[in-house]
Amino acid sequence: MHEMSYVVKIIDTAGRSAKENGITDVKEVAVQVGEMTGALPEYLEMYFKEAAKDTVLKNARLVITQVPVLAECDSCKTLYHPGKDNDYRCPECKSIAGRIVQGKDITVNTIKG
Repeated sequence: MHEMSYVVKIIDTAGRSAKENGITDVKEVAVQVGEMTGALPEYLEMYFKEAAKDTVLKNARLVITQVPVLAECDSCKTLYHPGKDNDYRCPECKSIAGRIVQGKDITVNTIKG
């Protein structure tokens, strides 16, 4: 059910952006959903429809793009997809030292009115 907290943030962000840009009827909200969030698109869509009622987003469609996890190796700077198949290690130098650079957030990309 953590998807609802993400939806509230999406609605707040998109609603604020709509107001700042003079949009009174949002038709589409495009978001990127990182794999590490654990948010399921079907729940985001369901909660979005309910939470958007009585807002400028009430007619909006939520467009979701899934974003895979990407890490950067601290040792050799290789970008890779960490996972069980590579023991979460860099495929080039086998280092376990790295940082997640993609796939841990939900971002509102665009709104269309």
